[in-house]
Amino acid sequence: MPANTSQSNQNSLHSPLAEVVEQLTDWDEILADSQTGSTMHVEAVKLEMPLELGVQADETGKLSLNGSAPTQTVETTIMPVFHRLKLRVEVDYDD
Repeated sequence: MPANTSQSNQNSLHSPLAEVVEQLTDWDEILADSQTGSTMHVEAVKLEMPLELGVQADETGKLSLNGSAPTQTVETTIMPVFHRLKLRVEVDYDD
């Protein structure tokens, strides 16, 4: 396997951090279960999770901050640095 293949696969696991946050907070105003007719109204979400961050530069030198859930499950001598993401989102329906 070429040396850069593993690095390329590793980079593809990370999304721009803004996309990660958007995916975690993207819900409809009212969530409904069509089978039971039950509905749920989300007022706030509080999330805390480990996050693996990666900083990448494109060919022009522009930096991007990327993140994902931890990608490494086996402890090795060189582990990636994990951070904690704490996110609290409250919906303000008055706006």
